[in-house]
Amino acid sequence: MAEPRASRLEGICVVNVGHYRSGSTTLAGAATLLGLNVYRKFPDLTQEQYQDILHDPEKAVTKYFSTPDAMDFLLGIIKEHDLVCDGWFALLAHAPHWLLKLEKEANQNGIHLKFVASVRDPSATIQSELQHWVRHGLEAKAGLSHEDREKLPLSLKIRTDKHLESIQKLKEQGKVTILPLEEADSIWPKELTKVSKLSEERWAEAFKTVGKKNANPPLPIEGILLTMRIGNTPQSDTMIRSVERLLDELEQDSLCRYMVVLAIDADEESSDGTQDLLQRLHSRANSHYQMHSFHSIINEDRDNTQLLPLCRIWENMAVKAWEEGADWVVLLGDDIRIQCSYHYRAIYRSFLEISERLKVPFGFGSPWWNDTTFPGFPTFPCIGKAHYAIFRGLIPPHRRGVFVNQDLDPYLQCLYLKFKAAPLVSEAKLSNDTGGNVGASQARYQRIEAIGWRDFVWEDIDPIRQHIHRIDGSADEALVLDVIVPSYRVRLEYLEPICSLTIPDYLCVQFIIIVDNVKKLLQVARLLSDTDRELSIHEAERILEARLSTGNNRVRVRCNRNNVGASASRNRGLDESAAEFFLNLDDDLIPNSDLLEHYGQQLLRSVSDPTVVGLIGLVHFPRHPELPLKYAAVLMSYLTFMFEIAGRTDMYDHPAWGVTANILFRRTPVRFDEAYAKTGGGEDVDFSLRVAGNEGKLIPVPRARVVHPFWEGSVWNLGSHFFNWAIGDGGLLSRFPKYTYWSFPNLSETLFAFIPMALLAGCPEKVIFWIPLFVLVDVIVDCSNRDEYMHRCSLLKHERHPLFYFLAHILANIYVVVLECGRLWGHLKRWNLTCVCHRFDWHCGRLPNAPCNFRKREKLKFTGFCIMMVLVELLVANNLSWSWKAFALRGSNETCPAF
Repeated sequence: MAEPRASRLEGICVVNVGHYRSGSTTLAGAATLLGLNVYRKFPDLTQEQYQDILHDPEKAVTKYFSTPDAMDFLLGIIKEHDLVCDGWFALLAHAPHWLLKLEKEANQNGIHLKFVASVRDPSATIQSELQHWVRHGLEAKAGLSHEDREKLPLSLKIRTDKHLESIQKLKEQGKVTILPLEEADSIWPKELTKVSKLSEERWAEAFKTVGKKNANPPLPIEGILLTMRIGNTPQSDTMIRSVERLLDELEQDSLCRYMVVLAIDADEESSDGTQDLLQRLHSRANSHYQMHSFHSIINEDRDNTQLLPLCRIWENMAVKAWEEGADWVVLLGDDIRIQCSYHYRAIYRSFLEISERLKVPFGFGSPWWNDTTFPGFPTFPCIGKAHYAIFRGLIPPHRRGVFVNQDLDPYLQCLYLKFKAAPLVSEAKLSNDTGGNVGASQARYQRIEAIGWRDFVWEDIDPIRQHIHRIDGSADEALVLDVIVPSYRVRLEYLEPICSLTIPDYLCVQFIIIVDNVKKLLQVARLLSDTDRELSIHEAERILEARLSTGNNRVRVRCNRNNVGASASRNRGLDESAAEFFLNLDDDLIPNSDLLEHYGQQLLRSVSDPTVVGLIGLVHFPRHPELPLKYAAVLMSYLTFMFEIAGRTDMYDHPAWGVTANILFRRTPVRFDEAYAKTGGGEDVDFSLRVAGNEGKLIPVPRARVVHPFWEGSVWNLGSHFFNWAIGDGGLLSRFPKYTYWSFPNLSETLFAFIPMALLAGCPEKVIFWIPLFVLVDVIVDCSNRDEYMHRCSLLKHERHPLFYFLAHILANIYVVVLECGRLWGHLKRWNLTCVCHRFDWHCGRLPNAPCNFRKREKLKFTGFCIMMVLVELLVANNLSWSWKAFALRGSNETCPAF
């Protein structure tokens, strides 16, 4: 092959109309070695063209050649090249009339076309092309449905058979020379000499040098890890048949290549059941081409009373599989049912996408099966071979004592979340008849949790990060965030928009819905499933989860067995979460679709600052010109002030706390205090202050916005809501004394002190006068400050009648009085009498003058209360006393003395 580069074939172009994956790579390699100009590019195609090429290639060719520039484009390729393959040329056999027309056009341009067709065994062609579809993501590019993907091997077979029939007819017409790939080293040189003017010897030497090339690499090997106790009982045969059924279901994916590693307990090594299974698996490995190999290992001997060390067994099997050449491993069981006939292709493609995106060798990451028994949970992660290169095992060495038989699967998946290399392969479905979800079925062994794995998993990703840097992969890392939503009402009109939020590429997000109302969950699930039968809680969780996951976001639904309240539900969400950050949202708000984008952008700016413990979003209450009086009063009462604190950056840069309706925190061991009211009130302040401590800070993100509709119901319902709210937040005074200060008695405390005195003095009638007069004083003091009054009016954002403002102001003060009554009642319930006449600084020191200003206003009000009591006593007490006696005597027919 030391000859100088061959000149271009004069006036001749060899066109290979052989099918894709039938030998064009070998032919092109030899031609290139001979110095010929070779063209074998695949054109960019539309989704419709991909589908036509698959299902109706004749139609695809006809539509393409009917375009104005198609013939000129192909003639231009022919003029510039000696050999053309693939692309549209490989489909010409499906439309022979276009082949003849192309030949005619080429002749008119002084080029003589020589048609050849490389062919190979049809089954090998189909397998090779099926792998090509996976490697290049053509199933997605063609927009194939689930049914189309299941039938893809059949569709390729039909197209291949039609192509071979057409090639045979063209050969009979003398138009095409057939080149069988199996005889590339013997027949090809002879036939190509006839069409190319190059000697047979040169072609033969070129093919000898090139060999039979395949554009596809060897198929990756999936390591199937199995372990079980077989025994010698009648159940043994059932288990063996279940294993064979599992492998049969794996082989439904015709592309699948797998090995099996079986772990056997030491005391069962020689049992009849074990020997039978070993013999069958060895036999299968020898007779089924899809099964690459079979290997067995012996588990460490243990006492029957010892806990099953499933994680250690899993580790040993995985290492064995990787050492024997597995590209990824997955732990399955005899109780698994495969529900997808193209699972291997889907997982293979997932590993390829990870490799392409991160620019790392194939076999990095942890895609996971879609377990329909336990949706949304990575019960069956596929761990790539790169993991073994990183950790020299399945479990990082320093964690091997932590994992016994639980939590290793989510831990392994979480290790790769940061790199967005742990996707759910939604198409690869299976079911788990035993084990899996605690609420779904009973495991065959006692579950032992791995304590603390959700926290230390983020410490364990550094070796993975170093590995990526070492091989010059992409260093882009995602931020892992869970959105936690406790829900009592289970209203789909609110939950669906939350679970369908747009997720930026740099975030890895899961939505965790904690339902705190079993009855409501079952009711909603029955409506969604259109059934009247009784549903289990587990079934209801799955039904709601499926509904909320329709937006392709990952959603996990969990239901408390009893109503435990907002704080406990949020804590359960935190216990379910293993994310770096968590976002609390309420279940009665409407988020902006870009909510996560704005949070994400701020996280990117703040993530490296350890003092930033959280971000506060804006909870906006709607304003409009027709806002009812009862809701206008809510705004003017300042009871929604902290909901919208993220928009008040003019007051201070770092609020001390934010409401749990829309607030994001860095991962923390702190939990919500469940001593607060079930319906909420104070737990958000308590949590924020404990998380921030002395050094932490919260950053407002005003563009991270949600709309919170006003609470439904009458004025009475709103008052009841605020009363219960204050019962809880009154507990803050004893929890955080540094933010507590004394003040003059407010209206509720004043009445609490003097009503018993009036009753003991036999003057209950005074109370009838005190209450309206005290409210009047309360309103007058607040209205007397014009700036304050105008500011309250401005909160409505729309011009209203002066009388509307005044009435709303009065109602706002009544709401505050009700709130104060609730707070007082909370003090009494908790026997915190020292908290009476004390206030909590809601600004937590951010506004130093706030307590002083508030105390001055309460001083004015209390002075007014005292004056009113004196006036009542001096002006009407005597008359009231006689009136009361007259009223009493009138009922007893006694004579009333004259006034």
